[in-house]
Amino acid sequence: MKRTALPILLFTFSLLLLLALPSCINILTVSAQTDTLSSIDIQVDHTVQIKDGGLVVINDTIRLSTEQGQNIEPLQNFSIGFPFKYQSNLVYCFAYDASNPDERLEVVLNVGLGRIGFYGVNVLFPGLGVDIGDGGSYNFTVVFVFSNLVSSEVFAANGEEEVFFTVDFPSYPSVTQDVSTCNVTVILPYGANYTTSSFEENGLAFNMTTHDLHQMLNHTESPLESFSYEHAWLRFYALPDHVLYLISVNEVKRDIVLDEWSHVLLFDSYYLTNEGGSYRPVVHLPQGAYDVSARDESGDLEVDVEKGNATSYTNVTIYKDIDHKMSATFTVSYRLPREIYIRQDSWRDFVLAFSFFEGFDWKISDLTVTIGLPEGAEFQLDACHPKPQSVEKGVFQETVVFTFYNVTPFHDLGFDLTYRYVIFWASFRPTLWMGVLIAIVCAVVFLWRAPKPPSAPIIPVPTEVLKSFFDSYKEKRRILGELELLEQQVRKRKVSRRRYKVRRRGLESRVSVLSRDLAGLREKIRKAGPRYANTMRQIEAAETELEGAEAAIRRIEIRYRHRELSTETYRTQIAEYNRRRERAKTTIDGVLLRLREEVS
Repeated sequence: MKRTALPILLFTFSLLLLLALPSCINILTVSAQTDTLSSIDIQVDHTVQIKDGGLVVINDTIRLSTEQGQNIEPLQNFSIGFPFKYQSNLVYCFAYDASNPDERLEVVLNVGLGRIGFYGVNVLFPGLGVDIGDGGSYNFTVVFVFSNLVSSEVFAANGEEEVFFTVDFPSYPSVTQDVSTCNVTVILPYGANYTTSSFEENGLAFNMTTHDLHQMLNHTESPLESFSYEHAWLRFYALPDHVLYLISVNEVKRDIVLDEWSHVLLFDSYYLTNEGGSYRPVVHLPQGAYDVSARDESGDLEVDVEKGNATSYTNVTIYKDIDHKMSATFTVSYRLPREIYIRQDSWRDFVLAFSFFEGFDWKISDLTVTIGLPEGAEFQLDACHPKPQSVEKGVFQETVVFTFYNVTPFHDLGFDLTYRYVIFWASFRPTLWMGVLIAIVCAVVFLWRAPKPPSAPIIPVPTEVLKSFFDSYKEKRRILGELELLEQQVRKRKVSRRRYKVRRRGLESRVSVLSRDLAGLREKIRKAGPRYANTMRQIEAAETELEGAEAAIRRIEIRYRHRELSTETYRTQIAEYNRRRERAKTTIDGVLLRLREEVS
């Protein structure tokens, strides 16, 4: 028995040693770095910029220096981070030499800082490191891009909408060594007006300045202790005649069509949710865009096009107002001049020089770009360019598909796509069309003589019934939005448990009454004919999908809190069910919009 137990104990000890080895190495690395940094002067410019749209960009410019006569080994790396509570909000991080922003530095994500409660990144310096001995210095910048740190509250006052925004962010960078001086600058969006902040409540001295309608708060902390864990919040609203927007862009699909007549056609489909006040979308199209149009589920939309110059985008305002917490989908169609974006390298080799997406200030959760090549063209894979997710080969045409997740304006989205195409293919389609046209004419002549079936009678629905259904459903969704907001507030401890229970009971009671009224109205509308019955079925199917997605999200969050799911699996599943939920909401919004048009 003892002989059997001894090998088991030895195996268990060896396994535990192997599991602990990476953590020990990481701690020793951080410890060695801290010993080196202890003799170096560290200064940080901590700039927090709140972008219109919802992104929060933190630029930490670090200056490392020594005194004259002080000799140290070349620095190989530097670790910096922030409190771990912001880890799930980080969507992108990169670093560069401050004297040359085009020179990107390698960044290792999700490293330990040697202490629990922090998320760290490790910036690796080029070559054999940087030598700052004998009075030398080195400056570099680390950029953190966060999402979902800005929330909004919408109030109705005197018939007008008032929107207040609150942003939560790390007050200071988290560094393993004391920082001699940390200059903090918070830059508000264009046209925003400061109201209050944690700086003011905590009695911290700060200066307020304005530059080009950007209000800026400046605060200096000297010295800044190592492993800073402080977080800050700030509240602001839009100045008169200015609009601040806060949106969640769940999905963007860009279809690029290259036809045999040298046309470049684009169809950009947006799927977004408005998290702020009433929002009218403005999109930026590539240089030279023309023949611009837009449409949604209900038909064509009015657009206002502001042409750009040789170096600027074409700005398009879409006359589709999206209310608070409402989702919408719309598609913008346009053409681009071939001579700007397509070049010919040989008699049969062509290159599309373009970008996957451009001119945006928000995070795109899911970006899909589909490129349809001319009939007869063949895609040429190049090792220097992004690898597509798939290449779909049809009978005469190839389609190249690229997919990206959590895309920000700071990602490099430019690309060159090479394809091989023989111009004689252009004569194939007209010949085929002629044969199809003859077949269609014959079919039309045959069907014209066939007897037409009688149309089904349509029972008109009273206008007051449709209006009551529309108003009741809109009120129900508004209350459900309040319930969702209330859940978020109680999780963030902004509302007491007692007040939460009272408000929740009241809201759920109102939802129950509205659901009962809607059931009766739904039956009246359903009896008006097949078209209205189909409309009600669409709403019911979307409601079922919405309830299923929300239930799945709650189960996933519970499993994640119990540590049954990894962070990557949690994010993937949450993103998938959020897309289902928003798709169902968009379907309901489209049906309600059609009913409102019938009422008006």
